[in-house]
This record gives sequence, C-alpha cells and structure tokens, in this order.
Amino acid sequence: MRPLTLGDPRAVGPYRIRALLGVGGMGRVYLGTGPDGTVAAVKAVRAEYAYDPDFRGRFARELDLARRVHGPYTPRVLDADPAGQTPWMATEYVMGPSLHDLVQLTGPLTEEAVRFLGRGIAEALGRVHADGTVHRDLKPGNVMVSASGPQVIDFGIAGALGDAHGEDGRIIGTPGYMAPENVRNEPGGTVSDVFALGGVLVYALTGSGPFGEGHPSAVLYRITHHDPVLTGVPDSLRPLVTACLEKDPARRPTTGEVLEVLGGPVPPAASAADWLPPPAAALLEATAREYREAVESSVYAHPLDRSALERTRRRRRRLLAAGAAATALALVGGVGTWATVSSPGEDGGPGERPGSRERCDLAEHIAPGYAEAAREHPRAPGSQMLTPVFSPDGDVMVAGGDSGIALWDWREKTELGLIGIETDGFGAIPVVSPDGCRIAYADSDGVHVITVETGEHRILQEGTDVETVAFAADGGSLLYSDWRSDASVVELDLETGEATGLYKGPGPADEIRTTPDGGHVVGVDYNGVLTLWEVGTREEVLSLEGVRSTLGSNIAFSGSEMFHVTQDGRIVRTSLPDGERLGEFTAEVPEGGSLSEVAVNPTADRLYANYKGSDIVITEDDLPLFGTKVWELSTGREITEDGDEGFIEWLAVHPGDEVLAAVPIDNAPVWVIDPARMRLIDRIG
Repeated sequence: MRPLTLGDPRAVGPYRIRALLGVGGMGRVYLGTGPDGTVAAVKAVRAEYAYDPDFRGRFARELDLARRVHGPYTPRVLDADPAGQTPWMATEYVMGPSLHDLVQLTGPLTEEAVRFLGRGIAEALGRVHADGTVHRDLKPGNVMVSASGPQVIDFGIAGALGDAHGEDGRIIGTPGYMAPENVRNEPGGTVSDVFALGGVLVYALTGSGPFGEGHPSAVLYRITHHDPVLTGVPDSLRPLVTACLEKDPARRPTTGEVLEVLGGPVPPAASAADWLPPPAAALLEATAREYREAVESSVYAHPLDRSALERTRRRRRRLLAAGAAATALALVGGVGTWATVSSPGEDGGPGERPGSRERCDLAEHIAPGYAEAAREHPRAPGSQMLTPVFSPDGDVMVAGGDSGIALWDWREKTELGLIGIETDGFGAIPVVSPDGCRIAYADSDGVHVITVETGEHRILQEGTDVETVAFAADGGSLLYSDWRSDASVVELDLETGEATGLYKGPGPADEIRTTPDGGHVVGVDYNGVLTLWEVGTREEVLSLEGVRSTLGSNIAFSGSEMFHVTQDGRIVRTSLPDGERLGEFTAEVPEGGSLSEVAVNPTADRLYANYKGSDIVITEDDLPLFGTKVWELSTGREITEDGDEGFIEWLAVHPGDEVLAAVPIDNAPVWVIDPARMRLIDRIG
C-alpha cells in the first residue's frame, strides 16, 4: 500500500481514493471507499488503453464474466463504468494474503483447512465452468485467503471453452500449474482448470508445487513427462489429487466431482480461526488490524503531508513483513525496499558519502538492511529465472529472481546482501552501473533503480511498462525500451528521472547493449532488426536484419567486434561500426534445436552458445534438446566435448575472464564454470 502522489486521482466514479495498492501492465489498483463507507479495490485502466476499442471490449468482457460468476468464493463487482472516459471497476476488497504468501509465511495448511479451501475453490470454478468459460490461470497467487474462506481472482485472461491461446496465439497460463494439453498447444477445457486445482491443493499441503520449481522450460517438461511429486500429501487426499493431475484430460474429474469428494458445498466461515490453523489465522487477524490502521491514517492525508506519508510508509513496511496482499483481479505492483542509511559525511569527504561515491565496492558498500537480510535468510532470490551478472570489478555476482536480488562473493560462496522485491514477471534481470553503485531492472511499473549502499529504491518513469533496461557507458543515464513508445530506446537522466533523448528505430528494443568503448548503443527489436546508434548524436550508423530476439543475450562483444545470433541459428562476427562481415560460427544441433544465446571470453579464446528448440522439444529417446556449444574464438573451430556441462543460459563472462557464470536447466543454483574446459567449479545459491 502506497501513499497517493499528485498524479493519482482523488476519486474514481463515486469512490474516494485512499491509497495505491498496485500497478500492473493495464492499469492501477487503488484502495477506495464508496459513499456508504464500503471499502473497495478500484481498478482504473491506463489512459492509453482508454482509446483502444479492442481493449475496451476485452475489459467489458472481463467485467461481464466477473459479474456473472460471483458467489461466496469470488469477489463481488460493486460498480463499474467500462464506457467511461477512463474505464474502471470496483470489486470487494479481500483483506488477506494470497495462498502463496500465506503458506510461505506460516507453513503448509492442515488437511482440514485444505479440504475447506478446496471446496471453496471448486465451487468458484464450478460457477466459471457453468458459464462456458475456463479460468486458465488458477494458481496459489490467484487464490486470496480471507477470514471467511478462499477467493478466486483474476479473470483477465479467462476464455471460452476449447481456447488454449491468447489473442496473439501464445500459450497462456503459469508454468507449474498448466495442464499438459496446454503445454502441447492443444485445446483445453474445464479439466485444465481441474489440473491446476490439483496443483494448488498440493501447494497448500506441502508448500511446493507438484512439479517442482526452476526454469519454466524445465517445469513444463516435468509436467508433460514426469509424475507429480506428492510427498507430504496425506493418504486420504492422495487419490483425489492424483486424479486431478492425470496427464490424460479425459481421466480427470469435473469440478463438481472434486467438490463432492471433498464434502460438498460449504458456507463461508464465520472467522479465520474456524477453518485455518492458528498461525495462519493469527496472520489474517494481524493483517486486518494493520489495514484498518492504514486506511484510517490515509483518509484525510494530503499527498504532501510528510508526516502522514511517513506514518503510512511505516505501516506499509509492517504490512509487507506480515505478508499482507491486496489485489483486484491480480494487478500487483512493485514495492520499494528501504534499508538503514549511514549518516551523511560519516564516511569521508565530498564524493565519498554513502550514495555519492565515484566508485563502489559491492562487497563492502552495502546497506545494513540488505546485509542483515542475507545473514538471516541466505537463499537464492526466488525460484524463477535467476539471472547472474558480475560487478564491474568482478568480485561480486549479482543474481535476480522472482522475489529478490542477491549479491554473492562468488569465490567464498558467501551471500553478502539480499534485496527483497516484487515483480510482475518471472524475475528481475539486474544490470549494474559502471561505477558499481547502483542496480537497475525493468518491470511493468517503470524503471527500478536501487542505490545499494543506502537502500534507496526509486521507480523512474513510474507507470511505464518497461521491457528492458541498461546503463549508459558513462553511468549518468539509463537506456530503456517501452513497447508503446515511438522510439527503440529512450535515454533517461539517472538523477532527475526525466527522458533526455530518443534513439529512433523500427520498433522498441527487446535487448539493449552498449559497445565496450562506450561510443555506440545497440538495440534489437522483436522483429529481429539490430540497430547501431552513435552516442551523443543518436544517429543510426548500422542496421542488420534477421537477428535472433530471445530471452538472454543474443549479442556479445570483443573489442571492436560484435557477435550476434541470427534467426536461423548462426553466429555472425561483424566489425564495428562499419558492419563488415568477418565470418560465421555454426554447429550441428539436433533436429528442432537452434543456437540462441551467445557469450565471448577473449582470454580463454572461447565463444559459447546454447541451443534449444521450443519450450518443450523432445527426441525419440524422450530427452530435451538442450545443450551448449563451444568454439575457439581465434579459429572458429568447434571444440565442444562430451564432458562439457550441459545446457546453460544467462551466460555471464567475468570482467577479467576468470570464470563463466550461467544457470542450468533446472534453475537451481547459479553455476560457476571453468571458461576453458567448460567444467563445473562451484554452485552459488
């Protein structure tokens, strides 16, 4: 919960806006009170979408569905205006955390509590299915837990029966809870939601999904080829859960049959203590008290009333610690992280105060709050998409996940700092400033910039759905892309947060890099067009087509040479800035696979690239088509060996070329690899 700023509305329809609950790709969610004092979660659509007839149509359909399926276990729509100048809807405010957060904070639920939970979710899904609709994204994060029972939310991607894809043709859903038929791009149905329900029950009982965690590709592979892990599921519920998680959709029960096995429809509980174990019930009671205090303190506070803002910030920090979650149809925004700050001037003269150094040592200049978090809870920062990068001096490895950013002394395997974050995507992809003082990452609510030594966490260009971000070579500005912008890359002043220039190109960049000499900016858009601009003039000096655009790095540099992956799976070596083609690196990969991510280590005379097919590609031997290829940089000769480590991605070469850091297919710890022999040295995290 955040205090309002001057840019936030004071009223939406008849609702008086009290605080900001979250920011998502399509709009913002506010805490509002109606004329009769009813507290609501008010979802207001972003202005740019208000002029899109297609979006208005989708919003109206979402609203219509949410109204039709309302019952005791789905939040009720209180009011809405899909045809207004700015479309909005208000739903019941769920005072409690998501099931995901509740289990993480208080542990797995008892069998009795899970039976009650399952009956409520099954009843809610039954209403959805009776309307000829499939939810398509049931997961622990889309089940809110209130004192009266579960509340199923997020009908934003719900679709008609038999439709397994979004409007752009992509599979939709969340890895870990997607049914096998959806993974295979086959039409789904109501039983696809039943598969997800089985996964949610397993999570509630054990604290882990039935197909584990890790990289989405690995999880999806397990879903289609492995049996679920049901360790911790009581014998009395194991047959039901097993039936829900059947690979064959025809063998799964209906939601009605699930509801009957669990005991039939059940009325909402009178209190949290009536159905939840004591630790979970206590958390909900504490959450309710804290939210009431937060609402009362924000009712008449002016946005510039600093004392009121500070009171709200303090309460907000307590709420976050308690795991409180407030959501309307799953629009969740990033939350800033605050840490203890050293007193100005205690660390030396001008330019050496915390937050104003000319150069920082991430192993030493770190906020006490981040260091304390690492000591108390040393762990990998989440389970999705760990993305390693080295500090400029090479001493610290920074890795981003779906719940935080960790800083490790990779030589000693010691976690130095842990920065807790919230992100809408699979995880933060951190970049480190040239002076080593700041970490930035892109998210759907803006450009996040963290000053590591002070703990200051700013969101620049707030409300902008940022695709990717990079620091400029001088460290004084940031480069980012916004898919709604007319420019490929936007330059942002780091101090003021204002846009200072545009790099024009055919489309918003999916990957942004600066050349080693700092003289040029490189961007690759979604259509595979690579553009090279001169820094200062921002003039285009080179354009190449047919470049691969995927997650990870598709561009690498060695001096004045650039290496990029083509869409047909070759690696091209080019001189800069003239674009002269110097050669190619090719390798034989199994049918269905192609080279993707690339990295260069000049000292070891190595070029690396992973290969993979689609998210789920298998051979006749039922093995995934993933792996890594290695070449001699000087000769172009492939030197891949059978003893090399297997598929790795998010390749990060040490600034001094000492090691190669990467993430294995199971997204377990980050691997540290010998760059010449391609053998595992260590695991971090």
